[in-house]
Amino acid sequence: PALSGSLEAWLLLRSLRTLELRVGRQCETAARLAAWLAGSARPEGGVVGADNALLARALRYVHAVHHPSLPDSAGHPAAVQQMALFGGVLALELHSAEAAAALPARLRLFRDATSLGGVESLAEWRHKYDAHVSPRLVRLSVGVEDFGDLQLDMARAIVALCDELGCPSRAGP
Repeated sequence: PALSGSLEAWLLLRSLRTLELRVGRQCETAARLAAWLAGSARPEGGVVGADNALLARALRYVHAVHHPSLPDSAGHPAAVQQMALFGGVLALELHSAEAAAALPARLRLFRDATSLGGVESLAEWRHKYDAHVSPRLVRLSVGVEDFGDLQLDMARAIVALCDELGCPSRAGP
């Protein structure tokens, strides 16, 4: 059997002290991002000087959002009964596979990587690893960064990318 060294054990114990704070922040931010991306929350310009029109415009290119905090999510009733928090992972679907594949590289605050539960936010085009996943789906693992910063980063990337690719959009501003 493998044993951890004393440094690893100390690092683990040290990180456990802030686990509740980190997970709470991740879950809250993920739920807020999901609500915004789903269009069920008003664009709220969390960053001073954020362009609410840009935040609203980005939503025209989002086809679907998946997170158990959303009332129309298939897993919402069970999540409400079983979970105190709804988790720090969500997924969004854009109107094209080309846009979804390119989105992670366009984001500045979300790193293009596969992992869950870290303090940094990550975005991945899941179809790259699993052909059974919709090619329009981008999975986000939310870290502890500021909601407004992540929201603005996502809005800027979606709008720039979809304007460039000519993505179809829903009606809106």
